[in-house]
Amino acid sequence: MRCAPAFVLAVTLAVLDAAAAHAGVLCGTVRDRATSAPVARAGIFVRTTAGAYTGFHAGTDAQGRFCIDDIPAGTYDVEVRVDDYRIGYRRNVVVTDTPSDVGVDAEPPLARLDIWPRPARSEVSFGLQLARAVPVRLEVFDVRGRLVKAWAASSAAGERTFRWDFRDRHGRLLPSATYSVRLRAGDTVVVRSVTRIQ
Repeated sequence: MRCAPAFVLAVTLAVLDAAAAHAGVLCGTVRDRATSAPVARAGIFVRTTAGAYTGFHAGTDAQGRFCIDDIPAGTYDVEVRVDDYRIGYRRNVVVTDTPSDVGVDAEPPLARLDIWPRPARSEVSFGLQLARAVPVRLEVFDVRGRLVKAWAASSAAGERTFRWDFRDRHGRLLPSATYSVRLRAGDTVVVRSVTRIQ
């Protein structure tokens, strides 16, 4: 009976070694379909051709590049997401035991809204990113849907940051609660939430 565990271990190692021998590296670049500019901070998700998530993922760097190691050899679909929006898809990507290199053309969302820290105590930051120039309005609502704070922003493309000290339009400090944050950029609306804690 004592031989069984050693046998199982040996078989397991042999299977793992065989799998490692047939694992590949998937690398690539994500670029904006309209401008060809690299798309930074995009999430890369490897799916089967039937659509199931494989558990393999990565993020793009400032140059839009990504690499994912140890993917079993096979054919996959590559999904690209930014802020929960799917912005690109590359189907039937073949991964072998030699490094693959794929390009994914993406169509980033017009507007992105990042919030940090979450939750927050005394101050929170809102990071806006615009792909092109459009009128912008940032609004915060309480749990009853009442507008408590708003900013109008420059319509120029690019990034900007707003800071909020949890005070309303009249300078009154608001209580600990969860607030809804809405970004209107042209016809695009992005909604997030932030919680103030004591």
